Amino acid sequence: MKLERVTYPEYSCINFLLKHGWWVFGLIAFLPVIAAVLAVSKGISAWVLAIGVVCGAVAYLLLRAFLELIQVIADFILPR
Repeated sequence: MKLERVTYPEYSCINFLLKHGWWVFGLIAFLPVIAAVLAVSKGISAWVLAIGVVCGAVAYLLLRAFLELIQVIADFILPR
């Protein structure tokens, strides 16, 4: 009787996010703040800066929750 070895697919995007997701998502969440600073420097109202900071904080929390969800999926569902 011959045993066959099962091969599982490689999830390269999930592996990348698990290794580098914290700083990648941190940079993505910082983009609204950078855009708000640029807008204020062009002469738009200072309220835009406050809105950009709030949007950046919300984006960071959502992306961090997404990354933790990916970690849970990788730990419990994906084969090792």
